Amino acid sequence: MSKIRLGFSKTGMAKYISHLDLLRCFTRSIMRAELPAVYSRGFNPHMKMTFSLPLSVGVTSSCECVDIEFEDGVSDSEIMKQLNKTLPPDIRIISVGDPNISANDVFGAEYRLTLLCGGADENALEAVKKFFALPEITIIKRTKKKGEREVNLMDFVLGVEAPKITDDGIEICLTLSAGGRKNLKPEIATESLIKYMTENTDVRVKGYNIHRTKILYDINDPKIFK
Repeated sequence: MSKIRLGFSKTGMAKYISHLDLLRCFTRSIMRAELPAVYSRGFNPHMKMTFSLPLSVGVTSSCECVDIEFEDGVSDSEIMKQLNKTLPPDIRIISVGDPNISANDVFGAEYRLTLLCGGADENALEAVKKFFALPEITIIKRTKKKGEREVNLMDFVLGVEAPKITDDGIEICLTLSAGGRKNLKPEIATESLIKYMTENTDVRVKGYNIHRTKILYDINDPKIFK
């Protein structure tokens, strides 16, 4: 048996599938594809499957990873071919290979934020720049172990590329802390930005889209996790 890392995209309507439902989706798709997955032992056996960095509901991605154990004898190309037949159309396997990087080394993720607003101008872009230049933005962060606590949003911001105006509104490339050691959901940063823009500009944001473009590992020498 061997552990295989599947890279996959999650787009379109699939962004509304929760992490638990995604696990069920993969389990059922593997069963329908008749691939020889390895099951745990014990009273309630289940497929050995681990997602590297679970995605929030409502966020799309082109860089997700899941590790699954298979019995020997099935090729990488066969796994990709059969799973893409049985998975929903908005979830596509884009790579299959051996996992040579631990998910424990993940420290960040890059997102493309699109603020849906009409009439965006240079003043709106300047407001975005001023927001991310602030030394401190207090937010309430919820965790399972510690409950609610106040933290500084800027402690989780690892990088911001210059925002730009698009047909949909304003697009921002944002890198945030992610992983087991330190993590912030991108929608929290986005909603804080929208609140700031509402209070400081005439631009009214009607909604937003978030797409994860990269998962990063090795904090001292950032590389793309895959």
